[in-house]
Amino acid sequence: MHVRHATVRIMGAEARKGGGALIRWGERRRSAAMHLDSVPLLSGSKFFVGHNLELQRERMRFLDRIAEENAPMLRLRAPAAHLVVINDPQILQEVFVEKAKSFHKSMLVKWALYPLAGEGLFTSEGDLWRRQRKLMAPLFHQAQLQRYATDMLACTHRTMDPWKDGDVVEFANAMTKLTMGVAGKTLFDADTFDDADAIGEALTDTLEWIGEASGSFYGIAHLVARRLVLRAAEVAPATLSARLSAAAQRLAQPTWIPGERGKKFRASIAFLDQHVQRMIDERRASAGQRDDLLSKLLSSRDEESGAGMNDKQVRDEVLTLFVAGHETTATGLSWSLQLLCEHPDWYAKVQKEVDALPADPTVADLPALGLCLRVFKESLRLYPPVYMFGRQTLEPVEVGGVTLPQDTVVLLSPYTLHHMRSVWPDPKRFDPDRFLPEAEASRARYSWLPFGAGPRVCIGNHFAMMEAQLVLATLLRRYRFESLGHAEPETSATFRPNTAMPMRVHARKTS
Repeated sequence: MHVRHATVRIMGAEARKGGGALIRWGERRRSAAMHLDSVPLLSGSKFFVGHNLELQRERMRFLDRIAEENAPMLRLRAPAAHLVVINDPQILQEVFVEKAKSFHKSMLVKWALYPLAGEGLFTSEGDLWRRQRKLMAPLFHQAQLQRYATDMLACTHRTMDPWKDGDVVEFANAMTKLTMGVAGKTLFDADTFDDADAIGEALTDTLEWIGEASGSFYGIAHLVARRLVLRAAEVAPATLSARLSAAAQRLAQPTWIPGERGKKFRASIAFLDQHVQRMIDERRASAGQRDDLLSKLLSSRDEESGAGMNDKQVRDEVLTLFVAGHETTATGLSWSLQLLCEHPDWYAKVQKEVDALPADPTVADLPALGLCLRVFKESLRLYPPVYMFGRQTLEPVEVGGVTLPQDTVVLLSPYTLHHMRSVWPDPKRFDPDRFLPEAEASRARYSWLPFGAGPRVCIGNHFAMMEAQLVLATLLRRYRFESLGHAEPETSATFRPNTAMPMRVHARKTS
């Protein structure tokens, strides 16, 4: 067996003496893969709770510590779980692509997301996921994407039109409203602008709870209980086994969310449910077929039974795609403009590219907006909106020369990967030219993962990139932006900025 090349720091006796030893996995053939215990353990583990408290309370510092280790694989400690984090492009290729069938979504992530996403595309598995993906894929083909450009530009102008020269705008909020408008119009043929503030507030409350709940002891207790109930169901008589299996299914989602936070969370989910249900009811009552996702969901039929989706299934898909369809782009655009404001030399280069266009940007101008795209890609490298994925092994599986036991939780963090100095020299530096074609070709394929990879790569990644190019170019053509404060990422469910990013807008004269 040939094991891939990967450099690992052994945190053993030599490391404790201040030395440390570097070994290279894979420079010889081995008769057997290494055991999980051979993977170096990240420092700072506490008795019983392991790294869990640091992950919960100091998540940004925790992620930076992992990146600074510059190790392809690290072992973490957590209650009742085997846990590793992987930061090597070749090993990530094994997890996401070559051995993807040996992994499924982390149960803890699915548990935290269930109230919002249910059994939608992001959380579903197996045959259900394949049917959903097949149904939605045509909406994101290249020819269809180009048809969305008109709506993207219309929403951008609708967002900018109220701004006057010298106004101070809350840029992050404006980008959320804009991208919500794009997702609502293109995917569901719905106008969300009037409800954007209320929807945005409900989504913020929901995503904050999800961010806190992911990895919480409350969630871990649910899943430990679920595992015990499932094991009991395996040996129980048939009648009792069915009841235990049903109880285990209930434990796969939060059974009760206490306190004021829980009350606020439940109210936000109820508001989103009502909003989506109203869309479904109006569409079911309307005559004629529209060429959007909502219509496709309502008209879809199971290939075997011929049954259509019920309202709960439609609701799960609508909310999953609506959140995914705007969150990454809104956050990426917000970071893009802050980074440009903080790096005036790059701002001037992007402005020159935009001003070279003969008129306001259209889809035909995308090839001329290469720097706009590189700026967006670099912002997603520095601040990937989805900064952590979770996978769980379905069976013992070997990756990177290490055998992971069944039910090992694998953390895959785009943020830590994007800040590995062995992959990205001087990783904290803002440099859009990292994404010039020749630079991209020189790197390992899975070095940049803001949208995931493999069969479950984000279905809307090209949608987001095209939208970002068009929106950024349109904004910069019409206004000059002056940042009024620095924002830092908040480690909620996504890497949102911790301020509304106030910016003063100065009207520009363009030919």
